[in-house]
Amino acid sequence: MDILTTLAVALPSNLIGKWLVQLSQLLPSFGVTVIVFTIILKLITSPLDIWQKISQRKQSKAMARLQPKLAKLQKQYANQPQLLRQKQAELQKEEKLHPLASCIPLIVTMVIFFVVFAGFRQLVAYQNEVIMENVYNAYVEFNENADNVDSAVKDYVISAERKSILDSDADISEDSLNSSLNQFASQIDAQSGAGWDKYSSARTLYGDYMDSSEKNGFMNNLPIEQKGVIRGVASAYQTALNARLADAYEEHMESFLWIKNVFMSDTGTNVVPTAQQFVGGKIQAHWDVSGVSYDTLAGPAQERLNKKSFWDVKNWNGYFVLPIISVVLSVLTTWFTQKMSPQNMMGSADQQKSQQKTMKMVTYMMPLIMGIFAIVYSAAFALYYFMSNAVSTLFNIAYIIITKQLDKREAAKSLISVK
Repeated sequence: MDILTTLAVALPSNLIGKWLVQLSQLLPSFGVTVIVFTIILKLITSPLDIWQKISQRKQSKAMARLQPKLAKLQKQYANQPQLLRQKQAELQKEEKLHPLASCIPLIVTMVIFFVVFAGFRQLVAYQNEVIMENVYNAYVEFNENADNVDSAVKDYVISAERKSILDSDADISEDSLNSSLNQFASQIDAQSGAGWDKYSSARTLYGDYMDSSEKNGFMNNLPIEQKGVIRGVASAYQTALNARLADAYEEHMESFLWIKNVFMSDTGTNVVPTAQQFVGGKIQAHWDVSGVSYDTLAGPAQERLNKKSFWDVKNWNGYFVLPIISVVLSVLTTWFTQKMSPQNMMGSADQQKSQQKTMKMVTYMMPLIMGIFAIVYSAAFALYYFMSNAVSTLFNIAYIIITKQLDKREAAKSLISVK
């Protein structure tokens, strides 16, 4: 089976993944695709957010109305906690207060989040496969083009000529050396002179070597000088091939702002994944079909783009910017929302304290957990998480401003009715 045929079935099965692929074909970069996708998704799910906010607001107002009655019950049944809970439940039922009502939209929102997360996982796998598919295409095209062998032979004989000139005259000036090499290269292009003779000799020898069915035996029967020619041409060819493979990877790799590869995390990780890091593992099984390893295809790009050590900061894929600002924004948004729209709580003082502790834990733990997701997974997902938080923050601010105005109007109406 041809590798390209195999890869053709690797499109995301997740609806979100498919949608992102289609959207990316209409927009200039994948970073822009994620931003547009996030805004569209937030608009689609905004009725859920509004439902949740309205439900919480109704619950909070109902709790505010019940506070005097609850306080009375707590005094009346202070020494009967079981009966107190029963009376509180009866009071809630009487007032049609359903503490879990506001959780339903939240549950739906969480389900949507995990569907989106799965979509990004499949999408990143697909995009990495597409990159490698294009690198593989470049590999095949390069090896099928005989002109690349000619170029490698030319590069080798010019390099050998340079070494020969320097060995004979170590004090030669750079200008004189370049002039001699330009003349030598011109002879190759004109198919005349010493340059052409050396080129054609090396080209014939390398061609005979490549046509040989027993390359090791062919090499063993050659004198040392001719072995050096074959190794030199092979090295020049490999250098040119590696450059083409690295170029092909960069051509199809998606960058965004400071992030070199949005399909890797916005951290100090490598720009080009190793076979172990590769997201979309099933592609690794296909390289044996084509007779070329993943390392052969991705190795040149890894050598060019990846960090040489952890402290090689300039070659990090990202700098933890999106995960950090996403967590900070999420914490500030939750804190601000709770501060501006405090929730009235039921139960005794101890129960209320317990609920407050739970809310604090949610305020800080959930953003940290989501931040870990943003660090571990792709920068594309981290960008989605940041944009989602940013849009939610704007929505919450707008909602708080509107509800504050409504509360003022209701308070003014109450004063007028009292008078």
